[in-house]
Amino acid sequence: MQGEPAKVEIIQNKLYWISDRNPPVKKGCHYFSVDSRLSYSPFASDFGPLDLSHITKFCTELASLMQNPKLQSHKIFHYTSLNPSKKVNSAFLMGSYMILVLSKTSTEIIDIFSQVTTFTNYCDASQEKSDFELPFFECLKGLEKAIKLNWYNLGTFDLRSYETGSIIENGGYNWIIPGKIIAFMCPANDFKGRDGIKPLTPEQYVPIFQHLLVSTIVRLNKATYESDRFTRHGFKFHDMYFIDGSVPSDKIVREFIKVVEEDGAIAVHCKAGLGRTATLIGCYVMKHYGFTALEFIGWSRICRPGSVLGPQQQFLIDIQEVCWKWGEDFRNGITEMEECKELPQHEHLSEADKFKAKYGDYKQAEKLCVAEGENRRDIVKVHSSANVKGKTVKKTAFSKNK
Repeated sequence: MQGEPAKVEIIQNKLYWISDRNPPVKKGCHYFSVDSRLSYSPFASDFGPLDLSHITKFCTELASLMQNPKLQSHKIFHYTSLNPSKKVNSAFLMGSYMILVLSKTSTEIIDIFSQVTTFTNYCDASQEKSDFELPFFECLKGLEKAIKLNWYNLGTFDLRSYETGSIIENGGYNWIIPGKIIAFMCPANDFKGRDGIKPLTPEQYVPIFQHLLVSTIVRLNKATYESDRFTRHGFKFHDMYFIDGSVPSDKIVREFIKVVEEDGAIAVHCKAGLGRTATLIGCYVMKHYGFTALEFIGWSRICRPGSVLGPQQQFLIDIQEVCWKWGEDFRNGITEMEECKELPQHEHLSEADKFKAKYGDYKQAEKLCVAEGENRRDIVKVHSSANVKGKTVKKTAFSKNK
Protein backbone atom coordinates (compact mmCIF):
# COMPACT_ATOMS: atom_id res chain seq x y z
CA MET A 1 0.00 0.00 0.00
CA GLN A 2 1.43 3.35 -1.06
CA GLY A 3 1.21 6.54 0.95
CA GLU A 4 0.39 10.08 -0.03
CA PRO A 5 2.94 12.43 -1.64
CA ALA A 6 5.04 14.41 0.83
CA LYS A 7 7.62 17.20 0.64
CA VAL A 8 10.01 18.35 3.38
CA GLU A 9 12.16 21.47 3.15
CA ILE A 10 15.55 20.64 4.65
CA ILE A 11 17.40 23.88 3.83
CA GLN A 12 15.27 26.86 2.92
CA ASN A 13 15.07 27.41 -0.84
CA LYS A 14 17.89 24.91 -1.41
CA LEU A 15 17.49 21.29 -0.28
CA TYR A 16 14.33 19.18 -0.21
CA TRP A 17 13.22 15.61 0.47
CA ILE A 18 10.24 14.50 -1.59
CA SER A 19 8.18 11.34 -1.86
CA ASP A 20 5.90 11.15 -4.89
CA ARG A 21 4.93 9.11 -7.90
CA ASN A 22 7.31 11.09 -10.08
CA PRO A 23 10.17 13.53 -9.37
CA PRO A 24 9.60 17.27 -9.71
CA VAL A 25 10.09 18.56 -13.25
CA LYS A 26 10.85 22.25 -12.93
CA LYS A 27 13.45 24.56 -14.31
CA GLY A 28 16.26 25.26 -11.87
CA CYS A 29 15.79 21.95 -10.02
CA HIS A 30 18.25 19.07 -9.67
CA TYR A 31 16.70 15.86 -8.47
CA PHE A 32 18.37 12.60 -7.55
CA SER A 33 17.22 9.24 -6.22
CA VAL A 34 19.08 6.32 -4.66
CA ASP A 35 16.09 3.99 -4.36
CA SER A 36 17.45 1.47 -6.85
CA ARG A 37 21.10 1.68 -5.81
CA LEU A 38 21.36 2.12 -2.05
CA SER A 39 18.95 -0.66 -1.20
CA TYR A 40 18.59 -3.04 1.71
CA SER A 41 19.29 -6.77 1.34
CA PRO A 42 16.62 -8.58 3.39
CA PHE A 43 16.99 -11.77 5.40
CA ALA A 44 13.22 -12.31 5.43
CA SER A 45 10.52 -9.61 5.45
CA ASP A 46 12.84 -6.98 6.97
CA PHE A 47 13.63 -3.90 4.86
CA GLY A 48 15.96 -1.69 6.89
CA PRO A 49 17.51 0.38 8.29
CA LEU A 50 20.27 0.91 5.77
CA ASP A 51 23.78 0.34 7.05
CA LEU A 52 26.92 2.43 7.57
CA SER A 53 28.10 1.95 4.00
CA HIS A 54 24.84 3.36 2.64
CA ILE A 55 24.96 6.31 5.05
CA THR A 56 28.56 7.08 4.06
CA LYS A 57 27.87 6.92 0.34
CA PHE A 58 24.71 8.98 0.53
CA CYS A 59 26.15 11.73 2.72
CA THR A 60 29.31 12.00 0.66
CA GLU A 61 27.36 12.22 -2.56
CA LEU A 62 24.84 14.76 -1.31
CA ALA A 63 27.59 16.90 0.20
CA SER A 64 29.28 16.87 -3.21
CA LEU A 65 26.08 17.94 -4.94
CA MET A 66 25.60 20.76 -2.46
CA GLN A 67 29.13 22.01 -3.17
CA ASN A 68 28.94 21.64 -6.94
CA PRO A 69 29.42 25.12 -8.53
CA LYS A 70 27.16 24.14 -11.42
CA LEU A 71 24.29 23.58 -9.01
CA GLN A 72 24.66 26.67 -6.86
CA SER A 73 21.56 28.28 -8.34
CA HIS A 74 19.57 25.03 -8.35
CA LYS A 75 17.19 23.62 -5.79
CA ILE A 76 18.22 20.07 -4.96
CA PHE A 77 15.58 17.39 -4.44
CA HIS A 78 16.28 14.00 -2.92
CA TYR A 79 13.45 12.06 -4.49
CA THR A 80 11.93 8.73 -3.40
CA SER A 81 8.87 6.82 -4.51
CA LEU A 82 5.68 6.23 -2.52
CA ASN A 83 6.73 2.66 -1.73
CA PRO A 84 6.68 2.53 2.12
CA SER A 85 10.02 0.76 2.56
CA LYS A 86 11.80 2.95 0.00
CA LYS A 87 10.24 6.03 1.55
CA VAL A 88 11.37 5.28 5.11
CA ASN A 89 14.89 4.30 4.04
CA SER A 90 15.17 7.48 1.99
CA ALA A 91 14.05 9.57 4.96
CA PHE A 92 16.53 7.71 7.18
CA LEU A 93 19.37 8.61 4.82
CA MET A 94 18.32 12.26 4.73
CA GLY A 95 18.02 12.28 8.51
CA SER A 96 21.54 10.84 8.77
CA TYR A 97 22.81 13.62 6.49
CA MET A 98 21.08 16.23 8.63
CA ILE A 99 22.84 14.90 11.74
CA LEU A 100 26.25 14.38 10.18
CA VAL A 101 26.54 17.36 7.85
CA LEU A 102 23.96 19.92 9.00
CA SER A 103 24.48 19.27 12.75
CA LYS A 104 20.76 18.85 13.35
CA THR A 105 19.56 16.88 16.37
CA SER A 106 17.39 13.81 16.09
CA THR A 107 14.67 15.73 17.94
CA GLU A 108 14.70 18.48 15.30
CA ILE A 109 14.57 15.90 12.51
CA ILE A 110 11.65 14.08 14.10
CA ASP A 111 9.77 17.36 14.36
CA ILE A 112 10.48 18.31 10.73
CA PHE A 113 9.36 14.99 9.22
CA SER A 114 6.47 14.16 11.54
CA GLN A 115 4.68 17.40 10.64
CA VAL A 116 4.53 16.36 7.00
CA THR A 117 4.07 12.60 6.72
CA THR A 118 4.06 9.22 8.45
CA PHE A 119 6.38 6.26 7.97
CA THR A 120 6.15 2.51 8.25
CA ASN A 121 8.18 0.98 11.09
CA TYR A 122 11.07 -1.44 10.67
CA CYS A 123 10.71 -5.10 11.62
CA ASP A 124 13.23 -7.76 12.59
CA ALA A 125 14.88 -10.36 10.35
CA SER A 126 13.03 -13.39 11.73
CA GLN A 127 11.52 -15.80 9.21
CA GLU A 128 8.28 -15.47 11.17
CA LYS A 129 8.07 -11.71 11.67
CA SER A 130 7.80 -10.54 15.25
CA ASP A 131 5.07 -8.13 16.35
CA PHE A 132 7.82 -5.79 17.57
CA GLU A 133 8.33 -2.65 15.47
CA LEU A 134 11.20 -0.15 15.34
CA PRO A 135 10.50 3.46 14.23
CA PHE A 136 13.22 4.89 12.00
CA PHE A 137 13.53 7.88 14.35
CA GLU A 138 14.91 5.51 16.98
CA CYS A 139 17.60 4.48 14.51
CA LEU A 140 18.52 8.14 14.07
CA LYS A 141 18.71 8.54 17.85
CA GLY A 142 21.06 5.56 18.04
CA LEU A 143 23.20 6.96 15.24
CA GLU A 144 23.29 10.35 16.94
CA LYS A 145 24.55 8.84 20.20
CA ALA A 146 27.15 6.78 18.36
CA ILE A 147 28.43 9.89 16.58
CA LYS A 148 28.78 11.74 19.88
CA LEU A 149 30.81 8.79 21.19
CA ASN A 150 32.95 8.89 18.02
CA TRP A 151 31.90 5.38 17.04
CA TYR A 152 31.22 6.73 13.55
CA ASN A 153 32.83 9.66 11.79
CA LEU A 154 31.88 10.47 8.21
CA GLY A 155 35.30 11.89 7.37
CA THR A 156 37.38 9.01 8.72
CA PHE A 157 35.13 5.98 8.28
CA ASP A 158 36.92 3.19 6.40
CA LEU A 159 34.26 2.23 3.90
CA ARG A 160 36.37 -0.35 2.08
CA SER A 161 37.27 -2.20 5.29
CA TYR A 162 33.65 -2.17 6.44
CA GLU A 163 32.33 -3.62 3.20
CA THR A 164 35.14 -6.14 2.85
CA GLY A 165 34.94 -7.36 6.45
CA SER A 166 31.18 -7.81 6.16
CA ILE A 167 31.63 -10.49 3.51
CA ILE A 168 31.39 -13.96 5.07
CA GLU A 169 34.42 -15.25 3.18
CA ASN A 170 36.42 -12.33 4.62
CA GLY A 171 35.27 -12.90 8.18
CA GLY A 172 31.67 -11.65 8.24
CA TYR A 173 32.44 -9.29 11.10
CA ASN A 174 31.42 -5.77 12.13
CA TRP A 175 32.47 -3.46 14.93
CA ILE A 176 29.53 -2.53 17.16
CA ILE A 177 31.77 -0.45 19.41
CA PRO A 178 34.89 0.40 17.38
CA GLY A 179 38.00 -0.76 19.16
CA LYS A 180 36.02 -2.70 21.79
CA ILE A 181 33.37 -5.15 20.52
CA ILE A 182 33.17 -7.08 17.25
CA ALA A 183 30.20 -9.23 16.23
CA PHE A 184 30.97 -12.09 13.86
CA MET A 185 29.51 -15.39 12.73
CA CYS A 186 30.54 -18.80 14.02
CA PRO A 187 33.85 -19.99 12.56
CA ALA A 188 33.79 -23.15 10.47
CA ASN A 189 35.33 -26.31 11.86
CA ASP A 190 36.94 -27.06 8.50
CA PHE A 191 37.23 -25.68 4.98
CA LYS A 192 34.14 -27.46 3.63
CA GLY A 193 31.72 -24.69 4.56
CA ARG A 194 28.06 -25.08 5.60
CA ASP A 195 24.62 -24.03 4.44
CA GLY A 196 26.08 -23.10 1.06
CA ILE A 197 28.55 -20.62 2.58
CA LYS A 198 32.20 -20.78 3.63
CA PRO A 199 32.92 -19.02 6.93
CA LEU A 200 36.52 -18.73 7.98
CA THR A 201 38.10 -21.30 10.28
CA PRO A 202 39.51 -20.24 13.68
CA GLU A 203 43.01 -20.32 12.16
CA GLN A 204 41.92 -17.90 9.44
CA TYR A 205 40.41 -15.56 12.02
CA VAL A 206 43.59 -15.46 14.11
CA PRO A 207 45.58 -12.97 11.96
CA ILE A 208 42.47 -10.82 11.45
CA PHE A 209 41.80 -10.55 15.18
CA GLN A 210 45.46 -10.04 15.97
CA HIS A 211 45.51 -7.14 13.52
CA LEU A 212 42.36 -5.72 15.12
CA LEU A 213 43.91 -6.10 18.61
CA VAL A 214 41.22 -8.51 19.81
CA SER A 215 42.19 -10.22 23.06
CA THR A 216 39.09 -12.28 23.90
CA ILE A 217 36.64 -14.56 22.07
CA VAL A 218 33.13 -15.27 23.40
CA ARG A 219 31.08 -18.13 21.96
CA LEU A 220 27.31 -18.17 22.57
CA ASN A 221 26.27 -21.18 20.47
CA LYS A 222 27.06 -24.87 20.87
CA ALA A 223 30.71 -25.79 20.40
CA THR A 224 31.45 -26.67 16.79
CA TYR A 225 35.23 -26.22 17.00
CA GLU A 226 37.87 -26.62 19.71
CA SER A 227 38.51 -23.48 21.75
CA ASP A 228 42.25 -24.16 21.81
CA ARG A 229 42.37 -23.20 18.14
CA PHE A 230 42.14 -19.65 19.50
CA THR A 231 43.73 -19.99 22.94
CA ARG A 232 46.96 -21.49 21.59
CA HIS A 233 47.47 -18.12 19.87
CA GLY A 234 47.09 -16.16 23.09
CA PHE A 235 43.38 -15.34 23.01
CA LYS A 236 41.20 -15.67 26.10
CA PHE A 237 38.10 -17.76 25.43
CA HIS A 238 34.68 -17.95 27.10
CA ASP A 239 31.66 -20.19 26.41
CA MET A 240 28.24 -18.74 27.37
CA TYR A 241 25.76 -20.91 25.56
CA PHE A 242 22.03 -20.23 25.40
CA ILE A 243 19.44 -21.52 22.93
CA ASP A 244 19.28 -19.99 19.45
CA GLY A 245 16.51 -17.39 19.23
CA SER A 246 15.93 -17.31 23.00
CA VAL A 247 16.84 -14.68 25.60
CA PRO A 248 19.81 -14.96 28.01
CA SER A 249 19.59 -15.63 31.71
CA ASP A 250 20.49 -12.97 34.22
CA LYS A 251 23.61 -14.99 35.06
CA ILE A 252 24.82 -14.99 31.46
CA VAL A 253 24.14 -11.26 31.06
CA ARG A 254 26.20 -10.39 34.14
CA GLU A 255 28.96 -12.83 33.19
CA PHE A 256 29.18 -11.38 29.69
CA ILE A 257 29.33 -7.77 30.88
CA LYS A 258 32.13 -8.62 33.32
CA VAL A 259 34.18 -10.16 30.51
CA VAL A 260 33.69 -7.12 28.27
CA GLU A 261 34.71 -4.81 31.11
CA GLU A 262 38.17 -6.33 31.08
CA ASP A 263 40.92 -4.64 29.06
CA GLY A 264 41.18 -5.32 25.35
CA ALA A 265 38.80 -5.78 22.43
CA ILE A 266 36.36 -8.68 22.39
CA ALA A 267 34.96 -10.67 19.46
CA VAL A 268 31.55 -12.27 20.06
CA HIS A 269 29.71 -14.86 18.01
CA CYS A 270 26.71 -17.14 18.08
CA LYS A 271 25.90 -19.07 14.91
CA ALA A 272 24.92 -16.18 12.64
CA GLY A 273 26.32 -13.47 14.92
CA LEU A 274 23.05 -11.54 14.86
CA GLY A 275 20.56 -12.47 17.58
CA ARG A 276 22.22 -13.77 20.74
CA THR A 277 25.38 -11.83 19.96
CA ALA A 278 23.75 -8.40 19.56
CA THR A 279 21.42 -8.98 22.51
CA LEU A 280 24.27 -9.38 25.00
CA ILE A 281 26.24 -6.53 23.44
CA GLY A 282 23.14 -4.40 23.92
CA CYS A 283 23.13 -5.06 27.66
CA TYR A 284 26.71 -3.82 27.92
CA VAL A 285 25.99 -0.73 25.79
CA MET A 286 22.94 0.19 27.85
CA LYS A 287 24.91 -0.18 31.07
CA HIS A 288 27.93 1.87 30.12
CA TYR A 289 26.63 4.31 27.49
CA GLY A 290 23.02 4.91 28.49
CA PHE A 291 21.43 3.86 25.20
CA THR A 292 17.76 2.96 25.31
CA ALA A 293 16.93 -0.51 24.01
CA LEU A 294 15.40 0.95 20.83
CA GLU A 295 18.41 3.19 20.21
CA PHE A 296 20.74 0.23 20.55
CA ILE A 297 18.65 -2.03 18.32
CA GLY A 298 18.73 0.73 15.71
CA TRP A 299 22.49 1.25 16.04
CA SER A 300 23.26 -2.49 15.98
CA ARG A 301 21.29 -2.93 12.76
CA ILE A 302 23.01 0.08 11.20
CA CYS A 303 26.34 -1.61 11.97
CA ARG A 304 25.25 -5.19 11.32
CA PRO A 305 21.91 -5.64 9.52
CA GLY A 306 19.63 -8.29 10.99
CA SER A 307 20.79 -7.85 14.59
CA VAL A 308 18.47 -8.62 17.55
CA LEU A 309 15.63 -10.99 16.76
CA GLY A 310 12.15 -11.91 17.93
CA PRO A 311 11.71 -11.87 21.74
CA GLN A 312 15.23 -10.51 22.18
CA GLN A 313 13.88 -7.08 21.18
CA GLN A 314 11.41 -6.95 24.05
CA PHE A 315 13.99 -8.49 26.38
CA LEU A 316 16.29 -5.49 25.83
CA ILE A 317 13.45 -3.11 26.63
CA ASP A 318 12.62 -5.01 29.82
CA ILE A 319 16.21 -5.12 31.03
CA GLN A 320 17.22 -1.57 30.04
CA GLU A 321 16.46 0.00 33.43
CA VAL A 322 18.36 -2.80 35.16
CA CYS A 323 21.34 -2.07 32.91
CA TRP A 324 21.06 1.67 33.60
CA LYS A 325 21.08 0.94 37.33
CA TRP A 326 24.15 -1.26 36.95
CA GLY A 327 25.81 1.58 35.04
CA GLU A 328 24.96 4.13 37.70
CA ASP A 329 26.36 1.81 40.38
CA PHE A 330 29.52 1.23 38.31
CA ARG A 331 30.17 4.94 37.98
CA ASN A 332 29.73 5.23 41.75
CA GLY A 333 32.39 2.60 42.34
CA ILE A 334 30.09 -0.42 42.80
CA THR A 335 31.41 -3.03 40.36
CA GLU A 336 29.22 -5.97 41.43
CA MET A 337 25.95 -6.13 39.53
CA GLU A 338 22.89 -6.82 41.63
CA GLU A 339 21.12 -9.99 40.57
CA CYS A 340 18.07 -9.41 38.39
CA LYS A 341 15.62 -12.01 39.62
CA GLU A 342 12.63 -11.43 37.37
CA LEU A 343 11.95 -9.69 34.09
CA PRO A 344 8.40 -9.19 32.79
CA GLN A 345 9.22 -9.84 29.13
CA HIS A 346 6.63 -12.60 28.62
CA GLU A 347 3.81 -10.19 29.50
CA HIS A 348 4.49 -8.10 26.38
CA LEU A 349 5.10 -10.88 23.85
CA SER A 350 2.91 -12.66 21.35
CA GLU A 351 2.33 -16.36 22.05
CA ALA A 352 4.87 -17.24 19.36
CA ASP A 353 7.55 -14.99 20.85
CA LYS A 354 6.80 -16.26 24.36
CA PHE A 355 7.63 -19.73 23.12
CA LYS A 356 10.81 -18.55 21.39
CA ALA A 357 11.98 -16.61 24.47
CA LYS A 358 11.98 -19.83 26.46
CA TYR A 359 12.64 -22.59 23.94
CA GLY A 360 14.36 -20.75 21.08
CA ASP A 361 13.64 -20.59 17.36
CA TYR A 362 14.46 -23.90 15.66
CA LYS A 363 17.00 -23.54 12.85
CA GLN A 364 16.69 -19.76 12.87
CA ALA A 365 20.47 -19.35 12.68
CA GLU A 366 20.82 -21.70 9.70
CA LYS A 367 18.22 -19.71 7.76
CA LEU A 368 19.92 -16.43 8.65
CA CYS A 369 23.32 -17.77 7.61
CA VAL A 370 22.00 -18.78 4.20
CA ALA A 371 20.35 -15.39 3.68
CA GLU A 372 23.42 -13.55 4.96
CA GLY A 373 25.66 -15.47 2.60
CA GLU A 374 23.52 -14.50 -0.37
CA ASN A 375 23.35 -10.86 0.71
CA ARG A 376 26.93 -10.22 1.77
CA ARG A 377 28.58 -11.77 -1.27
CA ASP A 378 26.90 -9.12 -3.40
CA ILE A 379 28.41 -6.18 -1.50
CA VAL A 380 31.82 -6.29 -3.15
CA LYS A 381 30.19 -6.37 -6.56
CA VAL A 382 28.65 -2.97 -6.01
CA HIS A 383 30.93 -0.04 -6.82
CA SER A 384 31.09 2.63 -4.13
CA SER A 385 29.39 5.87 -5.13
CA ALA A 386 32.03 7.74 -3.15
CA ASN A 387 35.21 6.73 -1.43
CA VAL A 388 35.57 7.37 2.27
CA LYS A 389 37.51 10.60 1.80
CA GLY A 390 35.05 11.91 -0.72
CA LYS A 391 37.63 12.29 -3.50
CA THR A 392 35.47 10.64 -6.14
CA VAL A 393 31.74 10.76 -6.58
CA LYS A 394 29.81 8.57 -8.92
CA LYS A 395 26.48 9.69 -10.39
CA THR A 396 23.36 8.16 -8.97
CA ALA A 397 21.33 5.70 -10.94
CA PHE A 398 18.68 8.38 -11.24
CA SER A 399 19.95 11.93 -11.30
CA LYS A 400 18.93 14.78 -13.53
CA ASN A 401 18.93 18.55 -13.91
CA LYS A 402 16.02 20.58 -15.16
